Amino acid sequence: MPILIAVLVFSVVIIVHELGHYLVAKAVGIAVEEFSIGFGPKLLSLGKNTKLSIRLIPMGGFVRMLGEEDGSGGDNPASYANKTPWQRMGVIGAGPIMNFVLAMVIFIILYASLGATVDNVAIIGGIIPDSPAEQAGLQPGDEVLSIDSKATKKWTDIQEIVRASENEALTFTLRRGEQTHVVEVLPRMGETAPEVGISPRLKRLTVGATIIQGIKETWNMTAAVFTSLVGIITRKIPVGDLTGPIGIVHYVGEAARTGILNVLSLTALISVNLGLFNLLPIPALDGSKIILLGVELVRKKPLDPEKEGLIHLVGFALLIILMLVIMYKDIVRFLL
Repeated sequence: MPILIAVLVFSVVIIVHELGHYLVAKAVGIAVEEFSIGFGPKLLSLGKNTKLSIRLIPMGGFVRMLGEEDGSGGDNPASYANKTPWQRMGVIGAGPIMNFVLAMVIFIILYASLGATVDNVAIIGGIIPDSPAEQAGLQPGDEVLSIDSKATKKWTDIQEIVRASENEALTFTLRRGEQTHVVEVLPRMGETAPEVGISPRLKRLTVGATIIQGIKETWNMTAAVFTSLVGIITRKIPVGDLTGPIGIVHYVGEAARTGILNVLSLTALISVNLGLFNLLPIPALDGSKIILLGVELVRKKPLDPEKEGLIHLVGFALLIILMLVIMYKDIVRFLL
């Protein structure tokens, strides 16, 4: 079941990304020959002008446009190669942008469904079933006065202490009604940090506030992912912390056990990661294509299609090698 959910999450994120390329390509008059979900052998192919294909490996996808790969199309105005650099930039950039839009839509749905934290107070709003908090006897409405003698005046205080616990038992001092309780809770490892399985009190938002909060959350997540990418590039964060498809299946499975809303939240994170990663100036990724189009603007003439194709081919090979290394680390980390 976790694998099926992970495939569904991957498919949605990829379809939305490729849909961005497709919609802008059609808007500027480019002939789209194929809209593919996945890589490898074709399992299904539909359509005439634009073929929709489903391929064996659901870990990617692409939109194949007339004249994109080899600069062909002659004088055909529907050829990618005959569009202006700005139009082609729009087509390439639309994929990552749609990933950010998907994340924003998901966060708007989440805030509309759940609401937002009530004034950052240190009061438990919910308990996740079968979590350390439930096993220790914590209840909704409990006010957390301190953890390990450290005062918790705000919900963010609770988060910081739990995440820094390194899975060691924590002593919660609680106010429940007129009584004070002292409870030991042993955190468990969550997707990225220790957790005890509690959530803050929430309040309903207006439609406008929900949209604003969704945009803010997307921005904050994008900034956090960008900081992580910079940390990996500058070697402040170990490359071993990167997670590939196997790791994502693991985390999706963990999220699925706690409900659909957590799966949606993880989908937003994956979508933001895909959007930002594709904007990196690495050959074969959207970011490098945008840079090469910028070079074309400066030179005022197109690059040699064969040389550009070679650049992207080398980049694609390097990405495959990186993916294999990450998959090996994922196997050691999650399966062995």
